[in-house]
Amino acid sequence: MKVKTPEKKPRLLVVLPANVIGGAETRTYNLLKGLRAFDRALLTHASISGFYDNLSIPIHCFDEFGASSPYEFTYRNIVRYAWAVRTVARREKSQLVLALMHNGTLFASMAKDIFFLGVPVVGTILGNVSAYFAALDRAPFLRERWIVRRCLRSPSGVITPSCGVRDDLIKNHGALEEKLRVIHNGVDIDRCRRMAREDILLPAVKDLPWIVSACRFSMQKDFRTLLAAFKVILSVKPAKLILVGDGELRDEVTKMASDLGILGNIVLTGFQENPFPYLVQADVFVLSSFFEGFGNVIVEAMALGVPVVASDCPSGPGEIIVDGESGFLVPVGDWGAMADRCLVLLGDRERRESLIQAGLHRAEVFGADAMVAAFEDYLMRTLKPKDELEWGRNRPSQKSSVGEKEEFSCSGIGTHHE
Repeated sequence: MKVKTPEKKPRLLVVLPANVIGGAETRTYNLLKGLRAFDRALLTHASISGFYDNLSIPIHCFDEFGASSPYEFTYRNIVRYAWAVRTVARREKSQLVLALMHNGTLFASMAKDIFFLGVPVVGTILGNVSAYFAALDRAPFLRERWIVRRCLRSPSGVITPSCGVRDDLIKNHGALEEKLRVIHNGVDIDRCRRMAREDILLPAVKDLPWIVSACRFSMQKDFRTLLAAFKVILSVKPAKLILVGDGELRDEVTKMASDLGILGNIVLTGFQENPFPYLVQADVFVLSSFFEGFGNVIVEAMALGVPVVASDCPSGPGEIIVDGESGFLVPVGDWGAMADRCLVLLGDRERRESLIQAGLHRAEVFGADAMVAAFEDYLMRTLKPKDELEWGRNRPSQKSSVGEKEEFSCSGIGTHHE
């Protein structure tokens, strides 16, 4: 009797030019863990490679090629990273490259264009490009426009984490709609809840209500609005603000809090490899961003049974939160509205419980399994001949980007959720 030889899995190279662990790197872990239809390999930096060791896949490092600055976009640096992508793809006999973040998409695109990579590239753009430059109060420089155009035109397809990011790329940056696909970020909810139960030494006794925010200390997160809102809250009700994270603006945030006279009620935990024990203790979770690509931490807070107040920024929060039902959305920069919604949640037990229950249900829509299934489907389609492809245009009836539990429409974001 003839034994049937198992069909070989397609070989996928995942390109992640990053040197610190954050939301994108955690999402990459979930993708690599779940994309079992492929033989996977990873190209990243040595400083974070250990984060992926237990996946038991081949891991290559950009450092081997003298590439150590993933956010430096000089021609010499771009070429160095592109050569690393091309070399590792050949070494692994990869049939498809998935490039993560705008820099990964750029480096893989250049490997294709100048080093004849010879296999399809699927890129990802994780943030709202126009909102980023609006927050900087300037237009993109010529080099930045070139980077965006290269990221949008060279790959076979580009994945975005929210409808708002996709729409911005089409409207303002010349992206072709047929090349874009929305796949919302997915959160490993079971892992969040398991890690939240870990016994750690918290930085403060919880003798007052906790308002928690967890994010990188950067311009994007608009700490000025968060601190101003907290000052208003303190004028009405004693509380503590727990800031989980670190970043380049830590000293500036500390000075702002001191100038406002509220530093004594604020705890800065620094970077936490496991932020979930802090989140689960929160009475309210707040995110005050100028812009987001999606907002994973909102889903994580909801999944832990914590009510959320977030700025209705481009793009993401308004695609996660149904305002007044599963959380509260406030205008960007409106510290008065942010303080008011936090005080509602701290004072109205019935309303708080209602939002918690709706948030728990809403979080399930954005599970990691749904994200992985949508990525797998899209990547497999990319390997097919073009005449067999049906590039997803994210029609309102399309379920695959957020899972089968609930349909989602990209139209009417912030005002209508199916």
